[in-house]
Parts: sequence; C-alpha cells; structure tokens
Amino acid sequence: MTDLTTPQWDRTQYTRCNTYGHSWFDYDNSDWTPLFGTPLVLRCERCGTERRDVIGSQGQVIQRNYSYPEGYRYGRGERPDRAQFRLMLLEQRIREARAARGEAAPAARRRGRSA
Repeated sequence: MTDLTTPQWDRTQYTRCNTYGHSWFDYDNSDWTPLFGTPLVLRCERCGTERRDVIGSQGQVIQRNYSYPEGYRYGRGERPDRAQFRLMLLEQRIREARAARGEAAPAARRRGRSA
C-alpha cells in the first residue's frame, strides 16, 4: 500500500478537486487564443486548473486542453485511487476542524506495547 504521509503525497490544496472533481466558473483568458473556433475557458475556483475548449460553429467541442497548476499532476503509477483521495480528504477535514477550534493535533500513536 502507498504511504500517503510522505511529502510527495502532501498536496492538500488539491485534495478536494481530486475527490469531488473541479468547481468550474467562466474565465476570460486573454493569454490564450485558438487558431480557429471560439474559445471557452473555465477555471477551477479551488485549485486554479484551466479547461480550455475550442467550440465550433455548430456548438461542438473541437478541442479540449487542461492547464494544471504546478504540483497538481502525479507521475505515472503514483496517483492515489478515488478511495485513497476520500480518506485523505476525511483526514484533512478533521485537521481543519481541529484547527478552527484551536485544538492541537493529536500526538502520533505508537504501535506495540510500551515497556
């Protein structure tokens, strides 16, 4: 099983998007203009990912690309599965709730018997 506590898995700012999916809103991006068709750009309000569509004259999606923020994407074979993302989100929500109440994080549990 993958160790989700290592720094390579500490992408808490992206956990909600990887668990729920992105929260899109219309976004005007003047930095990107397609060679043909009409641009339709959406941006995620949580992580900043951009979805860049090119729309044809009949309303069809001709092309779709995504622009991800640095640190969002995982290497091949490293991406947690949906269940792991849900567990990471639950842990994150517990930490956030404790922080909001001003509680300290619990001490790490030790395995085995104490002498």
